[in-house]
Amino acid sequence: MSGTVREAMTYLRDGRPADALPLLRRAHEKEPGRPHLQQALATALLRTGDPAGALEAFDQVLKILPCHTPSLHGRALALHGVGDRPGALATFRDLVALAPGSWKAWQSIADITDNESERLDAINQAASILVRLCANPQAPPPLFEQCTAALIHAHDFDTARNLLERETSRFSSPADALNRLADVHYQSGNFHEAFQLKTKVLQQSPPGGTPPGEPAGNFDPLAATAALRELSSLLRNLGINAFPMAGTLLGLVREGAPLASDRDVDVGILGTARDLPDLAGLIRSHPQLLLRRDARPGGRYYAVFWGGIAVDLFLFETSGNDHLVYGVSDRPGDIQWKHARFGLSEASFPAGTWLVPDNPERYLGETYGPDWRHPDPGFASAISSPALFAVDPYARAYYAVARARKALLAGNRTKATALLSQSPIPVEILWP
Repeated sequence: MSGTVREAMTYLRDGRPADALPLLRRAHEKEPGRPHLQQALATALLRTGDPAGALEAFDQVLKILPCHTPSLHGRALALHGVGDRPGALATFRDLVALAPGSWKAWQSIADITDNESERLDAINQAASILVRLCANPQAPPPLFEQCTAALIHAHDFDTARNLLERETSRFSSPADALNRLADVHYQSGNFHEAFQLKTKVLQQSPPGGTPPGEPAGNFDPLAATAALRELSSLLRNLGINAFPMAGTLLGLVREGAPLASDRDVDVGILGTARDLPDLAGLIRSHPQLLLRRDARPGGRYYAVFWGGIAVDLFLFETSGNDHLVYGVSDRPGDIQWKHARFGLSEASFPAGTWLVPDNPERYLGETYGPDWRHPDPGFASAISSPALFAVDPYARAYYAVARARKALLAGNRTKATALLSQSPIPVEILWP
């Protein structure tokens, strides 16, 4: 392997495909018949946003090596990138038929199939494969992290908990394993243990660094507005009246557009899963929507992605004659909110016109308190909203500690302290 190719491969491994691409083009021009060099070039094209070029390059490799699984996987991703979802799904199916242990391909099938049975089977297949791979004494820490996530996607919390407790030393760090174990306990409804474990993790978290899975400053209000507009239109065409809620409505009312400091788009839907079209099915079958793997039909909350924008969909269900309730799960004691019953009416803002609660000021006051017009960067509705209803105090405390840890890792001690001060269960602050 030449020095140029070695350098390009290093760039690819380090997540720098744009730096690798010109080197791979140059090497490919000199030696066009090398399939593995062509495969690396195709990968760089795919990762730099050229799925059409990548597809052509992967096809060239497969003409020479028809059973080359990395190129089959890349081809499927490229097909999806050019909008050929059926072709991508067929290629992923071919790949798992050829190499049944391809857990990433199983997860891709779960992400793009419109068949719920196939989706659940693919999720379970990926989890089972990863459990077997983790039995290898040489399995690296990232594999254990992938396995834990896959088991949570499969709702196999017992196996995830056993893996974390038995193989703590195999994870990137004890704190990482403990943090994941806290999340598994929370998903199991054991809020007290989840809070205790998350508190231990917080005490082991030095200020500064990057919170895992939380890239900062990537929320685009213009893209969020477009996602809200297109999703609202899609749902309206299906007879579903969706409306901006929570932080998204707060931004529209207070500033005329989604808040730049927000993390996602919040959308409410009036009605229960029994009364509405199959939302999970709608999300699965729509080419621009991606359903989170742990979601299940009949839920009251769906976390989805629309063109890279995170969207939280909540179902507002009637509670008695005078109230509406919505929440993140059906687990007793989990985070949920209760509001005075409202209807929807059209309202215009600088960012556009939407259906909104017919008394948005009352709704926002119930959600954020009487000072909702004044920004409060330390406020968290899952911890201290006046609308919280029948929530286990340890569930609220868990959220306080989890979000404080992210703030602390980002170096924001002030926000971390403010979040912990909202916890209904006292948390000792160990930093100056």
